[in-house]
Amino acid sequence: MVQRLLLAGMLSGLVVALFAFSFARVYAEPTIEQAIALEEIGAHHHAGVEEGTVSRSTQRNAGLLTGLAAYCTALGGFLAIGLAFLHGRLSVRPRSAVWTLAIAGYVSLVLVPQLKYPANPPGVGSAETIGVRTELYFVMIMLSTACMAASAWIAHLMRLRVGSAISVPIGTGMFVALAFLFMTMLPAISETPHDYPRGLILEFRVHAALLQMIVWGGLGLLFGQMAEHVVSRDRRAEGVARRGIPNA
Repeated sequence: MVQRLLLAGMLSGLVVALFAFSFARVYAEPTIEQAIALEEIGAHHHAGVEEGTVSRSTQRNAGLLTGLAAYCTALGGFLAIGLAFLHGRLSVRPRSAVWTLAIAGYVSLVLVPQLKYPANPPGVGSAETIGVRTELYFVMIMLSTACMAASAWIAHLMRLRVGSAISVPIGTGMFVALAFLFMTMLPAISETPHDYPRGLILEFRVHAALLQMIVWGGLGLLFGQMAEHVVSRDRRAEGVARRGIPNA
C-alpha cells in the first residue's frame, strides 16, 4: 500500500503542477516582468547584479514548469509518506488525514515564514544581504516546523487523556504562541526602496500566496481522493484474503 500511496502522491503532484504553472504563467509572470523592467531601467538596480545565463523565455516556460513539477511531486511524495505513517494511528478517513497534513505543512512551511519574511519581486532587497536573508528565512522554516511538530505531539498526548475536543485547541494555541515568539525574536528585514511601487509588491505577494494555496490545496483535494481509493482497495483486498477467496 505504501508504494501505491507514494505513486498516487507523486502523480497528484504532477497534475497539480500543471494547474499551478497555468496560474503562475498567466497571473504571476506579468508581475515579475514589470519588476524586472523597473530593475533594468536602473530605477531600482542592485549593485553587482549580473545578467543571468538563462533567458527569461526559458525561465518563465520550461524552467517554471520544471521547478513546479519537481516541487509538487516532492510534496506529494512527502504527503504520501506522512499518510502511510499515520494510517492506523488516527481514527480518521485517509482524505481527512491528507487534508490535516496539507494544512499543517502549508501553515508551518509557507504561511508562518512568509508572514515574517514575505516574498519580494526582483529588484527589492540588497544583493549584499541576500545570503543573510536566505539564512534567516530557512531558520524561520525550521523553527516553524519544530513548533508544529511539538504542538502536534502535545495535542496527541492530550487527546489520549482528555479527547480531541480539548486537545486540538490546546495544540493550536501552543503552535500560535511558539510561532509568534520566534517571529518576534528573529530580526526584521526591510530593504524596500521608498519609491518602489507598493501596488506591485502587494500584487506579487498575493500571487505568491495564491500559488502556494493552489499547490497545497490541490494536493489535499486530489491526493486525498486518490488516497481514499488506494486505502479502500487495500482493505477490500485484505478482507478477501482473510476469507480465503482468491483476489481476482
